[in-house]
Amino acid sequence: MIVSAVRDPYPTRDKSEGAMIRRAEPVVYSSWKKGAPLGQEQTEQFERDGYLVLTDVFSVQELAALQAASERVGRQCAKEHADKVVFERDSEKIRTLFGIHAMEGLLKTTANHPRLIHTMRYLLDDEVYVHQSRLNVKNACYGSGFEWHSDFETWHAEDGMPGMRCISATLLLTDEISAGGALKFIPGSHKTFVACPGETPDQDYQDALRKQAVGKPPVLFLNLLQEMGGVQELVAPAGSVVLFDCNLMHGSGTNTCDHLRANLFYVYNAVSNALGNPYAADAPRPQCIAAR
Repeated sequence: MIVSAVRDPYPTRDKSEGAMIRRAEPVVYSSWKKGAPLGQEQTEQFERDGYLVLTDVFSVQELAALQAASERVGRQCAKEHADKVVFERDSEKIRTLFGIHAMEGLLKTTANHPRLIHTMRYLLDDEVYVHQSRLNVKNACYGSGFEWHSDFETWHAEDGMPGMRCISATLLLTDEISAGGALKFIPGSHKTFVACPGETPDQDYQDALRKQAVGKPPVLFLNLLQEMGGVQELVAPAGSVVLFDCNLMHGSGTNTCDHLRANLFYVYNAVSNALGNPYAADAPRPQCIAAR
């Protein structure tokens, strides 16, 4: 197993029963001032809750173009980029397509949208690059969900991301409605790192992207986080952008409604937080999943 030479502030998957570790870093790295990409209340909300919904980033016309581009890319890449596609466990329906920021066309240029880039630079107080990007699809009455998890736990353990200076931006291609399959957050959970039990299997990502086996927070710790912060279900119109901290605990159930759910997911990492050796895996994951 590759072992990092730097002391790990967030040990996980180390044969222990897990632990709750206080976050050692800021959430927002810049001080707010007039002219910032976000308002003062928005900045404070992101720092407090770990997420923020923006509804004025993309126009109706831009959204329609993104929806069409996503459908086209999803259809083409199932054949042309089979190594970047994850299918549902029990069907040939696409669940996730990775590496969209490296593909030609609108999904690539959207990763460099000025509002997104300026906001990320502001929150992280650094130059940024796209650590990971993907198109997520939950088919109506069928699409499987994601268990409670912190993205950072996986990115730290399996990709070698040293710290939490990283933020995700989810662009909703469809309305996020209150029904089975809705995205849920535990507000404030980003300030606590939950170390998970177990060890990372070889080539785990191939199965984990369909159904998570490791990196699962113990139920006791989830209950404690929920007692402190509650659970917030996301309800937002298509075209919204949801910013959330890399360590925020989130999840979603199976899509039981007759409404397809789809989003574009761009992860912006600070250049100063570039990946090293994995902290709890034998080898780094592929470039399309964790850009180096």
